Amino acid sequence: MKRRFLYGFTLSGLLLGAVLLRPGAHLIQAIRHDEHNLPAAASGYADDVSRLNQTRMDTIVPVAADTAQALRQLRGLLAQARTRHLPVSIAGARHSMGGHTIAPGGMQVNMRPFRHMRLDIVSGTLTVGAGALWADIIPYLNRHGRAISTMQSDNAFSVGGSISVNCHGWQHNRPPIAATVQAFRLLKADGAVVTCSRQQNAELFGLVLGGYGLFGILLDVQLQTVPNEVYSYHRVPVPAAGYDAAYRRHVDQNPQARMVYGRLNVNREQFLEHATLNYFAYERPATRQQPLTDPGFAATKRAVFLSSKEDDYGKELRWNAEQLFSRLMVGQEVSRNQIMNENPELYLNQSAGRTDILHEYFIPRRQFYRFVQQLQRIVPRHQTNLLNVTIRNVYRDEDTFMRYADEEMFAFVMFFDQPATAEADQQMQPLTQELTAAALQLGGTYYLPYRLHATPAQLRTAYPMADAFFQKKLQYDPQEVFQNYFYQRYKPQPVPAAVAQATH
Repeated sequence: MKRRFLYGFTLSGLLLGAVLLRPGAHLIQAIRHDEHNLPAAASGYADDVSRLNQTRMDTIVPVAADTAQALRQLRGLLAQARTRHLPVSIAGARHSMGGHTIAPGGMQVNMRPFRHMRLDIVSGTLTVGAGALWADIIPYLNRHGRAISTMQSDNAFSVGGSISVNCHGWQHNRPPIAATVQAFRLLKADGAVVTCSRQQNAELFGLVLGGYGLFGILLDVQLQTVPNEVYSYHRVPVPAAGYDAAYRRHVDQNPQARMVYGRLNVNREQFLEHATLNYFAYERPATRQQPLTDPGFAATKRAVFLSSKEDDYGKELRWNAEQLFSRLMVGQEVSRNQIMNENPELYLNQSAGRTDILHEYFIPRRQFYRFVQQLQRIVPRHQTNLLNVTIRNVYRDEDTFMRYADEEMFAFVMFFDQPATAEADQQMQPLTQELTAAALQLGGTYYLPYRLHATPAQLRTAYPMADAFFQKKLQYDPQEVFQNYFYQRYKPQPVPAAVAQATH
């Protein structure tokens, strides 16, 4: 009996070892391939997080941290730019991907040092310099029992950049960040500083929010904050076809739901067939002693994520690992600030030879599953490495001129891994245009801060106010001082005289 027990125990151990051997070996391989060899930025050149826009600049100027000194410095820089006829672009964390912070041969203002902040305890209004990162702000607010109302899912973005792209997050049933902006100060091309709000310079207020730095330099912003709270985590595994119904049942009908996101599987055999609906429900107010960081598993999480870059087995391994981990986390409590204090270093590519590229499409809620079906049809036809699809809801935007949400939308955030080469970028372009066309056909739009692959016609279909936006830009900046790659690609092009004469 003892011998048979030992034999069975040994056999079970061998079987368990065999089961764990392949995933363990795959994770080790992913860790070995996790190169950290990004080169230092070349002197005199600007780039962004895509690492596909390295551009020679005339001047790159870090702004002074002191408010008065910075204002003098920036006015002098703008005067020089007007005299020398140089374009000016504005940079913060540089997480856009289409050269939105770069004007070739021009001056780039680095706003990162400009990160002062002050909280009005009575009103809950935070006044903060445009160069501050959410990673700077969250600990500050946490000490006062407050939290950001709307931001991205990671903490590495600057305030000025977030407002310039009119970001959104996975805060449930919220419009984009513009809804939380009470006012801001703007340095215009002529050197004048104006305050913009819904009551003062209201048109400029809506143009600058989601205006991609084309109307002036954001100096500081007044943001509405909310109380920090403790949430409990919940998950609902569901077929992708049933995601909207599950959302209605578990989120729309749940008054305690606060933060919500979905995820679709991306492994080849069951491509986008399964989803998980993840939500955080209110439990109680947070104390000021709530921790801000998750103490463990960062290295393991990164290894699991990186393994999905290797092959389809890695994608299946990651999906299964995340399903297991999320089941174990059900009911666990976490503060709002801790959720939002996530650093993207967990998943960002650190290899010089490869880069991470995002797409994002806003789809009317009623068309959710039809867009999933379009993704299932289109993506496999292209030679791309799709690592992740996250789903977030966005409410109607009532503040910005170049708005992407005229009704409640589901945002599909798609994360691709590709070589950091011009050839790979060209290969991505047809996929981007095909997915954009699919979104437009369903009454959706696409997000503008990423690669500039959409055609000018697609931009104007998605954003029918685009030409009026560019006309307003010339009204407020007739010398076109503020420019970037986005503006240069999509602004209306002058009609050549010969063509104009031929049409009359």
